[in-house]
Amino acid sequence: MTIQAAIDARSTFPAILRELLEKHPQTGKRTTLKELGEAVGTRQQSISLYRNGDTQPSPDILVRIAAFFGVSVDYLLTGVSSENKAINEELGLSEQAISQLKTAKQFPDTLGVIDELLSDGDFYTFIEDVSCKASNLKALMAPDAPKGPEGLNIAGYFLWDLQVYVQEFIRRELNKRDLGIDVH
Repeated sequence: MTIQAAIDARSTFPAILRELLEKHPQTGKRTTLKELGEAVGTRQQSISLYRNGDTQPSPDILVRIAAFFGVSVDYLLTGVSSENKAINEELGLSEQAISQLKTAKQFPDTLGVIDELLSDGDFYTFIEDVSCKASNLKALMAPDAPKGPEGLNIAGYFLWDLQVYVQEFIRRELNKRDLGIDVH
């Protein structure tokens, strides 16, 4: 392992562990430090140190943590399993996104819709626009944001604009699939 890889693992592992503790990938439930400590054969204080990035577990504890959560050691250390590494490097998708796409393969209709969306340039424009509109709205809702004229709810307008934009995109996509909901 290179020095950079070791540094990355030291910062990635605690973040991944915190995510897994918050929501177990298989049960969706929160795991306490005590539960994980008992399951892997170490003290909850040690789990706390791992979670905070103050120390790293031994290799055998790392393997037990991975087994407890049903993930690979690669995933614990890098956030990407070795199985999905090539996809992550090529497309930049997270482990969760890759996993969801693999799950979608079981549902041909869903996979077809995903394929159509990802093949449509309008989808990427939509994502960029929503991101921009959401950033603007967030800035307007910040406590230190300048206030508009009395009686004018600028943030409310931007929220309405975002909602209408999303609704219109969904309406257009449904119409493309002959599931139109146009009301004339």
